[in-house]
Amino acid sequence: MTTAKSLSTRTAAMPQACSASASPRTSTSHKGRFGGLMAGLLMLGTLAGCTTAATGGAYLLPQTTQAGAAQRSVAAEAPLLEVMPVQLASYLEGGSLVYQTDDITLVQASQNLWADDLQDMLTRQLLTQLKASPAQPLSQYRIADTSLSGLKGARLSVSLDRFIGRHDGQSVITGRWRLRGVDGSVLEEGDIQTLTPLTDDGYPALVNSLGEGWRVTGEQLAREIAKSLPATADAS
Repeated sequence: MTTAKSLSTRTAAMPQACSASASPRTSTSHKGRFGGLMAGLLMLGTLAGCTTAATGGAYLLPQTTQAGAAQRSVAAEAPLLEVMPVQLASYLEGGSLVYQTDDITLVQASQNLWADDLQDMLTRQLLTQLKASPAQPLSQYRIADTSLSGLKGARLSVSLDRFIGRHDGQSVITGRWRLRGVDGSVLEEGDIQTLTPLTDDGYPALVNSLGEGWRVTGEQLAREIAKSLPATADAS
């Protein structure tokens, strides 16, 4: 029987992000900035059909710096950890950035979109972070996506029900993760909850905040997985 673990994280303030040119500037006070952040997002969303609206943008998640990933060398006979594609709640699959305007309302931006498939971006970045992790015994595992599904190994699955901006000036990432052994049994599972403050107005700041939150989530996942994976001698 496993014990569920929670990855609950509130990240530190990020380096200053670029401001969206179409969103209004706000007060630099804590309350004024966070109120203005979501006001700026709302302006961009609700004015999408007007001639005065911003043309919008297409965004990629910021790349994480993983110098160790290129240098990591794992033996061909090392045990395998297979990473499943990150599963998303259905409302996150439409290609739009999403923000929460109050306790119950989610809004999908009509002109501010992900430039690539969000599931693919999240999965690629998670793979990169797991491969770069120094945590033992994870660093001794071959880590691959489902293209190696013909091979038998441990398996990590991640599902997200929130990957959004929120009206209090934070980005929110929530979901679940599960690690299964070679025999399919559940080794460990837990919750994901990462909150990251936006540092400026508009969608670029939201994308940077989500990117930072996903980086932190990946680092914590690597540490939790490493605690539950069999030692490489036992897994081979």
